[in-house]
Amino acid sequence: MRRMLVAIAILGSVAVGVAAPFALGVAQSGAARPDTAKRLVGTWSLVSLEARSTGGETRYPFGRTARGQLVYDAAGHMSAHVMNPDRAPFASADPSQVTDAELRAAVMGGYLGYCGTYTLDLTRGVVTHHVQGAIVPNWVGGDQVRYFRLDGDRLTITTPPQRVGGEDLTTVLVWERARR
Repeated sequence: MRRMLVAIAILGSVAVGVAAPFALGVAQSGAARPDTAKRLVGTWSLVSLEARSTGGETRYPFGRTARGQLVYDAAGHMSAHVMNPDRAPFASADPSQVTDAELRAAVMGGYLGYCGTYTLDLTRGVVTHHVQGAIVPNWVGGDQVRYFRLDGDRLTITTPPQRVGGEDLTTVLVWERARR
């Protein structure tokens, strides 16, 4: 159950106004690079995902080999998907035969996804995802605030601290521009 809560919290914090651990595309002068918004557009593949506690512990709620894809388009649409590649397959290939237990294990213990639109605050290094569809129904209609940093073809996304199971966790997702 704890792993499930951590996994759900990974992409789901609505905290606003917390000091950003990263400022994406922000130069030392405090001014954002003019091409930051254009550089963010594209498809990104997950390199790593870590949930870090304030006590210094690192967790891997989607496993150490988590996979994912993040897409931003120039029109302002986005989609984010993260999964544990070691999820057990369903006993049957027929979707109508999947049991509730199998579905719960596959989704709650190893997959998270949502889509919608996004806006950028380049001064603060923040991308806000405006959720229109999500595996977690409570997120629909809400915002997911993320701090970001671009470094060449690497994108680091960090969540604000989130209270999960009695402790504060910050999740750091490192993405790499997808290649064909």
